[in-house]
Amino acid sequence: MKERYRNRLISLTQALVDIPTVNLPPRGNEKPGQEYIKTQLAQLGLEITEFSPASAPDFKNNPAFIPGQDYAGRGNVRGLWKGGGGGRSVILNGHMDVVTEEPLPWTKCEPFHSVVEGDRIYGRGTADMKGGLACAFTAIEMLKDEGWKPRGDICFESVVDEEYASSAGSIAARLLGYNADFAVLFEPTCLKICPACVGSIVLKAIIQGIAGMPYTGETVVNPIYMLGEFISLIRNYEQKRLSETKPHPLWKDTPQAIQLIITKAKSGDIRPHGQLSTPVNAWIELVIQTYPGEDMAQIFSEFKQFIYGRFSRPDLLSMELEYHYCLSSDQHPDSRGVEILQRSAGSYTDQAKICGAMFSCDLFAFTKYGNMPAAVFGPAGEKLHGPDEWVSIGSMEKVAMTVHDFLIEWCG
Repeated sequence: MKERYRNRLISLTQALVDIPTVNLPPRGNEKPGQEYIKTQLAQLGLEITEFSPASAPDFKNNPAFIPGQDYAGRGNVRGLWKGGGGGRSVILNGHMDVVTEEPLPWTKCEPFHSVVEGDRIYGRGTADMKGGLACAFTAIEMLKDEGWKPRGDICFESVVDEEYASSAGSIAARLLGYNADFAVLFEPTCLKICPACVGSIVLKAIIQGIAGMPYTGETVVNPIYMLGEFISLIRNYEQKRLSETKPHPLWKDTPQAIQLIITKAKSGDIRPHGQLSTPVNAWIELVIQTYPGEDMAQIFSEFKQFIYGRFSRPDLLSMELEYHYCLSSDQHPDSRGVEILQRSAGSYTDQAKICGAMFSCDLFAFTKYGNMPAAVFGPAGEKLHGPDEWVSIGSMEKVAMTVHDFLIEWCG
């Protein structure tokens, strides 16, 4: 890659990261980032379209969307490079929203003041997934500079509200008819090509206590003790699930099997000089990943049965789903788009293996609501949703060059 495009990748990623486009349901602050990327797309001469997820057909009643979300000032941005005709179309998709700066502390930089250190760019959203957006944009820019003309349409798509199991931006685009012959999603796959991804059940368990201090003979129930018991049962369930679940063929060579991830555990107030009592309750949030083909309701039911049957005080325990079930997605890995994408990537890396993605993402929006094939392909990075998140510059170069070559063959 020429030095100017490497520098472009870095500068565009940093510019996007330094705009804090935090999603904090029911609202999000994607607009400043969307306005920035819109100006960049316009400079390339692309045809710009903006629309809110709320403009999707029957939005208020459609179960595909999480109720109560506020989309005021939050719109998807599409940049269309219209083809001359006779070629296949493609969507290059990424989400503009990022999670909050927590957990703290960060050591390399402030979350929204990115820094470059060696091959890495640090900052919130570098890997998830503004670095991927920069790769897609730079691939188009290179082709524009070369004077190449596509026969099929190329659409750059920056969507809102992907985090927190929403996927509303990508779903709305599909329901509004913005579809194509193939799509590439630029989540950080470490240069692997993923025509499938896991699903995620996000649930919250609440253990009710009886608050107070046992100074006058009253009965108090301290839920913190039961929180420890509950976490131990979660570990036991995870071991049972992993031992009994047959790996999906696309995940046989991945570094991890499906995961059970505890994301939050809390009991008691945290204000200085606040609560001086046993807590009212304790609660825990966790994610149970699922392979394509597994039934979410059955797994949730089995999890509850396992926990309630072993927990010492089931009468004090309640469990509920949070957000939406983030659907898994599975397609035949030998699609023409996946084949060309893998061949294009093979010119730059030996990491472009076809496998399942170890995270949930918007892939299902394309396969279920757009009825179109798609794959996830993006740069390498780590610390997603954690402090000191980073993306590899070298891997971004490989992604951008891969997409450059893919577009020539797919859309040409």
